[in-house]
Amino acid sequence: MRNLLILSLVISLGACAITRETPAPVENVTAPKSLNPTPVTPPAVAAAPAATATPAKTTVSKITDEDDGVVVQNTTKNTASSPTKSTATKVAKVAAGTGAVIAGVDWLRPTNGQIVQSYTTALKGVDIAATEGQAVLAANDGKVVYSGNGLKGYGNLIIIKHQDNFLTAYSHNKINLVKEGSTVKRGQKIAEVGKTDSDKPLLHFELRKSGKPINPTPIFE
Repeated sequence: MRNLLILSLVISLGACAITRETPAPVENVTAPKSLNPTPVTPPAVAAAPAATATPAKTTVSKITDEDDGVVVQNTTKNTASSPTKSTATKVAKVAAGTGAVIAGVDWLRPTNGQIVQSYTTALKGVDIAATEGQAVLAANDGKVVYSGNGLKGYGNLIIIKHQDNFLTAYSHNKINLVKEGSTVKRGQKIAEVGKTDSDKPLLHFELRKSGKPINPTPIFE
């Protein structure tokens, strides 16, 4: 068991924890919903670091909010789990483009695909159906504060901390290409679209500021 890591400032980390009701939303980290995607053409990608598959065993088992910050409890355990089924409603088709300005920041679209689950206060993000193996890009410059598969329902998950207390989360990845502590650039390939803890390939994407979810839909329009 690794030492309990307390990231004491929610403001510095945002709300790294994302929790999902069964089988969907993220409520400061528990489990996102899987959906039925439609393949699309992947976007151009920046150079990526050497690929390292996320193992079935992980050291992160719990991420929770506390009054004084976000607590990441580390422990080694086997977190491999079978895919979760769910139904999906196609709501919009994502067009090619660079993204959108939200809260004064220009965010890059992390992948091209189809929005199969739109943003709600419960879901706290959007689900994008895409082709397995398609590139997942960093939406902006930042530092990787989580990369693993220790959160049931998310599969392989990456959380990036950006300037001004923003966080972005990318889950269900086929493979994570960056490690915790890594610095990433806007447009850098950080993962590949997959179906870990999902019955179809998709990307669940979230945007938060100071721990509060922000609707990221404009990035995909």
